[in-house]
Amino acid sequence: MGKDTPSYERSAKERGLYASDGDDPTLSSYLSSLLYVLSVPGFILIAYAGYWGGVWGYDAILPVFGGLLVTALVVAFALMHFLTGR
Repeated sequence: MGKDTPSYERSAKERGLYASDGDDPTLSSYLSSLLYVLSVPGFILIAYAGYWGGVWGYDAILPVFGGLLVTALVVAFALMHFLTGR
């Protein structure tokens, strides 16, 4: 069996929040997933809000969304790089 299957010693919540093995998910991994799940709808909303607010035209919605997405990826990877020291 794989190491990621729940065991009888610890519950799934304990495995995620108090991970002691390199294969166990951590709170950081949950937060990272949450960031990416919520960021795409948020970036779409920001891109359309700028259009509705008259900040940019209709043709700029997709480039603004792409720019926000790329910026979020760069910031997330830079943050992970500096926090882990690798």
